[in-house]
Amino acid sequence: MKKGVKSQAAIEFLTTYAWAFLGILVAIGALYYFGVFDFAKFLPQECLFSSQFECLDYSFVGNQVRLKLVNNIGEKIMVREIKITDDASNPLSCTTPPTINCEEQPKVIPFEWEKGWDCDYAFANCQGSGFIVGERAEAKINITYYAINTLSQPEHYIIGKAKSVVQAP
Repeated sequence: MKKGVKSQAAIEFLTTYAWAFLGILVAIGALYYFGVFDFAKFLPQECLFSSQFECLDYSFVGNQVRLKLVNNIGEKIMVREIKITDDASNPLSCTTPPTINCEEQPKVIPFEWEKGWDCDYAFANCQGSGFIVGERAEAKINITYYAINTLSQPEHYIIGKAKSVVQAP
């Protein structure tokens, strides 16, 4: 008789803890469902380029990616191509060429970019790669250029990255 009572007490003890554990799992599941554990919104938003181009401002708004870059190369360059993409299986694609304004003057690729000038780039109709309002997106910007005053004019390639949450228009 004593053996059965001990077994029943052990079963009740384990059952109580099993219910408590199940309650904790349900609470964690509810927190996850409501986005409490969505750490992507806490990651930094950034725009990274090499020292040749300084990223002054950037935004992902609606279906547009906008950048403001400064030519820090120290001489006038000829920009031959600007592309935007990412590493996703369904890559980010935008209307090319982008709308370009340098020192309040519209430009068309290829264009001459004076040293120290800041240029605004607006890539329109961006889609793919999870480019969804409210979600975090990443874009890689590839710039192909050459220095005008260099005799052989070898092409240079710069890759920059911008990471941000896509805002509603």
